Amino acid sequence: MTPLPNYQTLPFGKLHRIKPLWEKLNRVHLHDSVYFKDHYASFTFKKRTMAWSKLPEENVRIWIAESEGEIVGYCVATVTNDGKGEIDSLCVEEAWQHRGVGETLVQKSMTWLESKQCTPIRLIVSHGHESVMGFYEKLGFYPRATILELKQ
Repeated sequence: MTPLPNYQTLPFGKLHRIKPLWEKLNRVHLHDSVYFKDHYASFTFKKRTMAWSKLPEENVRIWIAESEGEIVGYCVATVTNDGKGEIDSLCVEEAWQHRGVGETLVQKSMTWLESKQCTPIRLIVSHGHESVMGFYEKLGFYPRATILELKQ
């Protein structure tokens, strides 16, 4: 049996370690997207992480789940300058899904965001990827609004 993963924070300077998993997530979004496939087709890890690098390092927390030296899941949480918290990115290897890894990563991120006194704490689910809604609702996140974007 595969050992349980080890959970730890990843220093911002080691962000590149989650790149392969982030790229898998981007491919899932590309596949699931109904209207914005062109966005995900041209979206890169560098573009995604640019926003994180503009924040003070103490406002970005990267949790990873690691098993036998391999990152099997990650969660990036951020705090904006006006105190809003966000679960920015979450991905768990398919073989590790439904084993509590994603839930643990989000809970660790939420604990950190709460310690920073963030209000509100939110996340964005891409249209077409609604299959994750039940997972997030189980953790206390519910739809508040639907944002529409002009397709250009």
